[in-house]
Amino acid sequence: MRTTFRYLLATVAALAISGMANAYTYNIVLKASDLLKKGREMIQVGNTEQAREIFTAALDRDLTDWQRARAHNGMCVALIMEEAWTDALDHCNTAIRIVPNNWRFYNNRGNIYLETGEIDMALEEYRRGLAMAPESYVIKRNIELADLRSKDSSAEHPQTMRPT
Repeated sequence: MRTTFRYLLATVAALAISGMANAYTYNIVLKASDLLKKGREMIQVGNTEQAREIFTAALDRDLTDWQRARAHNGMCVALIMEEAWTDALDHCNTAIRIVPNNWRFYNNRGNIYLETGEIDMALEEYRRGLAMAPESYVIKRNIELADLRSKDSSAEHPQTMRPT
């Protein structure tokens, strides 16, 4: 066994010295579903730049309508986190155009409106989402938050609670 190992080691060393050994690099190609999962993971850890890169790569793939809508929604969420409201709204609108029956997409569009001071529009989006998911704690909480902001709009203190 030792002799075989030494022989193998000597052969590899000889190839490396002679230039015959090649270093290979591999590009790992992920399936669209894996890209979407990885993008969500990047959002969860707050790495929005990496998330945007991953979702952009996913959008260049051959996707189902559901996957394409999810990729746009992922871009929307990453851009919301970066407070890039206009671009986020574009991606949310695209996700909703593709798959108009997902409450999360309406929730995210509502978050954009809430964060940009469009409280009535935010409430409208949250209510659309709530009609699709009447038990959603997330939407119910965001409606409460929008109502609070509506009542406190004249208050001098900054809004510290954020929608989810």
